[in-house]
Order: sequence, then structure tokens, then C-alpha cells
Amino acid sequence: MMRKILTALDGGKTSESILPYLETLLATQDADVSLVRVIAEDLPFLRREATAYLERVATALRSKGAIVDSHVLVGKTARSIVDMAVRGGFSMILMCSRGKSGLQRLLLGSVAEAVLRLSPLPVLVVHPLSTATGKMRMKRIVVPLDGSHRSGTILEHVAPLAKATGARLLFVTIVDPRAKDDVPAEVLARNLFREQKRLHKLGIQTELSIRYGDPVAEILSFGGVQSADLVALSTHGRSGLERMRLGSVTESVLRQGKFPLLVYRSAGKFVPDPVRRARRLETVGSK
Repeated sequence: MMRKILTALDGGKTSESILPYLETLLATQDADVSLVRVIAEDLPFLRREATAYLERVATALRSKGAIVDSHVLVGKTARSIVDMAVRGGFSMILMCSRGKSGLQRLLLGSVAEAVLRLSPLPVLVVHPLSTATGKMRMKRIVVPLDGSHRSGTILEHVAPLAKATGARLLFVTIVDPRAKDDVPAEVLARNLFREQKRLHKLGIQTELSIRYGDPVAEILSFGGVQSADLVALSTHGRSGLERMRLGSVTESVLRQGKFPLLVYRSAGKFVPDPVRRARRLETVGSK
């Protein structure tokens, strides 16, 4: 159950595409919300502008019954967001990825990707919407699993969401075609039946599909065929080149797809910036 939700905004309409998803969560979760905007330098005019912007958004949410406070942080965007989320005991981070293409998309989407790499908490990332009003549907959630404990760690975060919204969890296991004979479908299915039975006892409906091919292409294809409202997956909490390899599927799905992503970095551990740790976190709060 989510108790505290951190929602990152950058002052633009694009970042507000996360708000309909926040409203959907608040309709099913009794959670407090903290709105966050990060500024590069602690200059008075930047702080005033950021504070006024967050208060405008917070006022609109409060008018709908939400409990909201706001914080202006100073520093590097991704690290500041994750630092506050970890220190504040938040349940989840919500944010929007920029909807660009090519190199521009890669650069502008780097904040969301950096948060995904750093955060030991679940992160919900959405792509920009043409409009950012109203609640979003949450009925079909695709959950890529490979039968391992690590991939299954996403279930502890997505199961409460499915329970609260009445969404159906669509398990999908993707196998390299070259390993088709080495990993029989019945073996894969058997390893996932236990999770299905456990979730069914909680009143959560599930389906299981096995596909053969490239993981990214198959996740995107399966999500499209199923008209997924969300893709929820776990990525491994590693570092260096190994992290880049193991996290490549998640980042490729984020860049190439249009689905909202709920990502949990299993075994992830956030290491605070020693400089930031030595000084007081710069915030402005209001309720």
C-alpha cells in the first residue's frame, strides 16, 4: 500500500502529463503527495518561480481532496529527486519522460533514465500526453517475468496497485528462439503458476503468455496487442557495464514504446552524494 508519493515536475506542461496518473493512484490509495521541482542554483527569482508553480499545481490537487505539500530542491535533478525520496521514506516516484526523437529524445529523457538507474524505489514513468486532465484507465498491466526471483520482485509493488484498481495482470515470459528446446514452455509456465495462484487468492486476476523473440520487440508488441495501460517490470540493481547491459531492456522499452512504465530496480541501493550529505537539503515546504 502506498503511503507517500513523490511527484517530480519541471515547470512545463509536458511534465504535468504525470498528473492524471497521480489522480488515478489517489483514487485508490490513501496517500500523501509531495510535489518536487529541482533548480540548478539557489537564486531568489528561480526559487520564487518554482515555488509559485508548485503551489498552483498543489492547489488544484487539494481542491480534489488530495493531501499535498511542495518542495523546491537545489542541485542535480535526478540525484536530488532520489535523495529526497529515499530520505523521506516515500513509496513511489512519479515523473514524465520527454517525448522527443533521436538524439534530442535521448538527451531530454536522460533525467528519467537517471532516476530509474539511481532509485531503489519503484518509479512510474509516463510519456507526454496531448492533454493532462482527468484520471487514466488502469485495467490491463503487462508484467514481463522470466521465472527468476529478481524479475518477480516487481510483483510486491504492482500487486497492490492491481488489487486497488481491479486491473488484470498479464504475465509474459520471453524466450530466445535459440533456447526454445532447452527451456520448454511447460517448465516456464510451471514456475509462474505459483505466483498466479497466490495472486488469485488475493482476488487479482492474471493471465500467462509465452513468446519467443527479442525481449524489447516482444514486450512492445505484446503490450500493443493487449492494449496495456501499464508495463511493470524489474531491472537488476548493478553498476558499471553490467548495469548498462542488464538495464538495457527497460531503457529501450522506455525510449521506443509509448506505454507508462512502473520500474523497480531489484537489489538497488542509493548512495547519497557526499557533498549533499554534508549540507542541509535545501527545501521550501508548504501545506
